[in-house]
Amino acid sequence: MDSPVDLDARTLTALDWPVLLDALAGHARTLRGAAAARRGELAQDARDARARLAAVQEVWSLEEVGEIVPVGAVHDVGALVEATSRGKVLEGHQLQDLGKTLVALDQLRGWLDLKEEVAPRLAELAAPLVVDPELRELLAEAFDEVGQLSEKRFPELGELRRRIVQLRGRIRRTLEDLVHGDGLGGQLQDRFYTERNGRWVVPVKQTYRRGLGIVHGRSQSGETVFVEPAQVVEATNELKEAEFGLEREERRILAGLSAMVGAQADGISVCLEAAEEIDLACARAGLGEALDGRIPRVLDEGVVLLKTARHPVLQLRGLDVVANDLRLDSRVSCLVLTGPNAGGKTVALKTVGLAALMVRAGIPIPADDTSRVDFFGTVLADIGDLQTVQGDLSTFSAHLTVLREVLARAGAGSLVLLDEIGMGTDPAQGAALAQAVVEAVIEAQARVVVTTHYAALKGLGARDPRVALGAVEVRGGQPTYKVVHGLAGESHAFAVARRLGLADDVIDRAREVMDAGTRELTELMEQLSEERGTVEEMRDGLAEERRLLAAERRRLETRISEVDARRKKLQDEVAQGYQARLRGQERQLKKLIAALQTDPNLRDAGAVLGQVRGARQELGVKLAPEPEPGPAPVAVVVGDPVRVKALGAKGKVVRLLASGKVEVMVGRMKMKVGLHELATPRGQDLAAPPKPKAKPVSLPPKAPKARPKHLGGVRTGANTCDLRGERVEAALDKVDAFLDKLVFQGQDVGFILHGHGTGALKTAVRRHLPSSRVARRWRPANPEEGGDAYTIVEVEG
Repeated sequence: MDSPVDLDARTLTALDWPVLLDALAGHARTLRGAAAARRGELAQDARDARARLAAVQEVWSLEEVGEIVPVGAVHDVGALVEATSRGKVLEGHQLQDLGKTLVALDQLRGWLDLKEEVAPRLAELAAPLVVDPELRELLAEAFDEVGQLSEKRFPELGELRRRIVQLRGRIRRTLEDLVHGDGLGGQLQDRFYTERNGRWVVPVKQTYRRGLGIVHGRSQSGETVFVEPAQVVEATNELKEAEFGLEREERRILAGLSAMVGAQADGISVCLEAAEEIDLACARAGLGEALDGRIPRVLDEGVVLLKTARHPVLQLRGLDVVANDLRLDSRVSCLVLTGPNAGGKTVALKTVGLAALMVRAGIPIPADDTSRVDFFGTVLADIGDLQTVQGDLSTFSAHLTVLREVLARAGAGSLVLLDEIGMGTDPAQGAALAQAVVEAVIEAQARVVVTTHYAALKGLGARDPRVALGAVEVRGGQPTYKVVHGLAGESHAFAVARRLGLADDVIDRAREVMDAGTRELTELMEQLSEERGTVEEMRDGLAEERRLLAAERRRLETRISEVDARRKKLQDEVAQGYQARLRGQERQLKKLIAALQTDPNLRDAGAVLGQVRGARQELGVKLAPEPEPGPAPVAVVVGDPVRVKALGAKGKVVRLLASGKVEVMVGRMKMKVGLHELATPRGQDLAAPPKPKAKPVSLPPKAPKARPKHLGGVRTGANTCDLRGERVEAALDKVDAFLDKLVFQGQDVGFILHGHGTGALKTAVRRHLPSSRVARRWRPANPEEGGDAYTIVEVEG
């Protein structure tokens, strides 16, 4: 007996389900979510399927108002957590990632708690996100901005690091004195020192190697030996002990942190699984949107009611997919699809199977939102060829093996898909076997979709009310891929053969050898199909005309509305223009009256003014009152308090410039602004001061602020600008903004963290600083200040 077929795996492969899972993984926002998407775990009941789809709807609702579920910051740290549970000590960067993930998990829970009213299902998924606050805060504080264990959190590390810096400084000073002083004289091969195997050495001529210290190597020529001077041996030993002590302390701290994570490994794993489910909901929503999908009704009654359904894999490929209506229910439990090869029967069959799987996976289906796809716990498909060389089975025998498995498993709650059932053997016997299998599946209360060319199965639709017929449409000898219900389609074998270039005499001979009854029936069916196609074309043409007429009617209605709006606008413009002219005439008449107070013709001017007012009253135009003149601008002088409008900040005038601008001191920052940009503290505009009649007295210059000779300071988060990961152009903009902030806050020194990298960012920053308007001087940081990864800048006070 042959080995059993893995029908579940064969079904998923035949339906191209892995293609959809890859697309689903592409919409995940985390690595863990993508891996879960590719596993494709299906819902086990209708309630679970509905819950998954409800979460998708909530994601859509949030995104419609611009809200994005913040799940992307959750890293895949599951393996690290599992390692700590086995006692492994994590490295610093691994603990940092884990700490950031705990913060992200906590923020995700808090965010969804706030959205519980509009996203209850997502909030329910987030309920297991319970992060220990002590561990979260400890990991967040354990590392500084450069990724080292924090001296603030672990003061003992600071003491050891300072000790190491001191020892290194002492060793360097001693070596500098030896190399550049007269102590070694001509014994040195060259005046430099370097490090070999962790020890500091100087290059000594071969003839003077004895008595100077410990030899740690020689040059290839043998003329130079590298000697650790005796003066630094003890200090270097102390340095090594301090470095070993620092390493031990750091490992102790990392081990303690890892142990704390390991103690809570189970809880963290639960949190990661919950975040994974939330990410899957977001991925399903993203794929559903890409498919223009809708959420169908999902019940337990074995109903498939697909409206304008499209094959999802074809749609993902960007093809123009023909939509179809497909239906199965308790009354009609079998759909027999007929018609020519390459006409769309198998596509329609696969669309039903994929819709059932997508519902179980929680993915919206590409169909109308009035569709319904009930929960099918079992989906079984026999699609395509299956030959087993190992089992020595023919194609037909292999299909029989699959059909045996289908019959054994089909039952209530099952969906069975059979493509070209009974093919590969004698047509009469194959048709009879196909009918028997279909009837057995129907009797088992499963739902079944079948594609066939057999007349016996086509006739089953006329005899058995549980069976519905559908034919893929053909127009003008070409398939339209549209399923027409209630008809049995012809195979159109002769038409397909002619379209594919088979010789006409061969096709004519084939018609001759058909028996007369079959030939007549085939020709009548083909004629009926063609005539129905013509009627469909006429109907589609009328529908298109109705659509065009409706569009033209909407266009005309829109045009009428636009004309009405334009007419009203013109009327308003005319009225406003006439009103403005009346105001002008009234002002002229007022001037005339004022000028003719003593003139005998004053009465005539008054009469004209009365006529204008009377005309205005007849038109019903009410003039708005003339605007009251505002307070006169205030002349500005040095020392006046002012307000900079754009900043909303108060300052003081320190200098009046010949250009008409004013120099203002705001806090510790000076700026040059125009008078129109300033106001008095009460909001009055400013005017230029009157020209002085006497010689102006200039303000005495301020004494320059004393600056320290040594450029340095204490680096903090507030006076540090982190440029790592930035592009050069954006980084330089960030540097300028940072330096301006230092001036505004009254700070003298700042630290720019550009890292080492390729050196391009560091070089660009240091070339840019001399052109800054506020940078006074700068230098690279010493090793104890962070090393060459930092640049220290002093700014103008």
